[in-house]
Amino acid sequence: MPTVSVNTHFPGYEILGELGRSNARVLKARHVATGDLVAIKHFTLGTDADTLRRFQQESAIMTSIRHPNVVKVREVQLDMPLPFIVMEWVEGGDLRSLIRQGALDVPTVLRLGQQMASAFKAIHPEGILHRDIKPENILYRPLASGELHFLLTDFGVARLREQSQTLTGQSLLTYEYASPEQFDNPRGVGVATDYYSLGVVLYECLTGRVPFAMTDTAGIATFMTQVLRTPPPALLLPSGQPLPPSLNTLVNWMLVKDPAERLSDVSELTVLLGQASVEQLQAGRAGTRPAPAVPRAQTMAAPVAGSQTPGYAEPATEDEPPRRSSGTGGWIAFIVAVGLLIGFGMYYLKQRKPAQSAARSTPTVVEDTLDTTAADTMAAPYDTYSDETTPTDSTEQPSESVVSPDTTAAPARDSTAVADSTSTEN
Repeated sequence: MPTVSVNTHFPGYEILGELGRSNARVLKARHVATGDLVAIKHFTLGTDADTLRRFQQESAIMTSIRHPNVVKVREVQLDMPLPFIVMEWVEGGDLRSLIRQGALDVPTVLRLGQQMASAFKAIHPEGILHRDIKPENILYRPLASGELHFLLTDFGVARLREQSQTLTGQSLLTYEYASPEQFDNPRGVGVATDYYSLGVVLYECLTGRVPFAMTDTAGIATFMTQVLRTPPPALLLPSGQPLPPSLNTLVNWMLVKDPAERLSDVSELTVLLGQASVEQLQAGRAGTRPAPAVPRAQTMAAPVAGSQTPGYAEPATEDEPPRRSSGTGGWIAFIVAVGLLIGFGMYYLKQRKPAQSAARSTPTVVEDTLDTTAADTMAAPYDTYSDETTPTDSTEQPSESVVSPDTTAAPARDSTAVADSTSTEN
């Protein structure tokens, strides 16, 4: 049988090379008319009907999403001998190629988390579950600033929530990134599964390894037992540097076994990532090393108020925004305040002279009483401010765990977490 050139199956495109091959083949190509570089994904001839159905579903899902952190689909051809979809070209590569070079730095991991959270915000409200988030399915594009722009791709085993709860695609999962419920309750998979997989990705980016790995000595049964029951190893950087506390909190919260207890809300994820970014920036400005983050098995306790982690400032809340560093504006305000005080003093002295004789005849006890009252009145607001901003060890802790909406730590599940969360609230 004569060999058919692959170019005959993709009219209008010049094939430049192969990018990858797993369940499908991905080619690098150039659009002949425009000269644009693209990526073409296709299955082989004679692909079974179930695979083609999933391929059709993937193309429909990706075509419906228009978001800067999701790879765009340019063209869909499902009636060809070789059905294919044409996607935008992402010149950087995939996240796996970065991890092979070593663990990523914290700022890059924070940007990755923020951009994937943005992608989740686009797909999950539409009822789309990715179900296969892993480094190979996250692409990056280098920016002129030196930062990386990340994009989520490959919705080959994605599912719409309103579809029937089937096991389709279960055999295509990458075990190291699959959530516990994908093993023991695949029909009950929800958005929490995507958060777990992203948690594994973030963990691997920071440490260079996944929490649980299948090895030649540990079979599938051992691996599944670890995923279902064993707490993840402590999140420690290869460099020995500690993590921003909020980053340690969110990664461990995303790896919670029970999907009902897992971090699976994009708003909470975004807040924690934002706090971790502030902590990282403040530690850098202070020129100090942050104290080691405290790992946990299933829950992370909130930071204790008044026992701030060295190297990190307490996370700012809406009631107390981050303070700006003093500069020219501070000197101007100081000079204006001094001028106002001098003017007021001169006016006060002029008004006081005619009444000096009367003031001298005023009993000393009355003057002391007035001065004492004035001092108490002026001191009151300063005392209140001091109580709010400088927690003391003598502050009494309430008996119940109270977590404000602004706190970003995971819900407390033990006595330590209760004490910590109440301290944060106070």
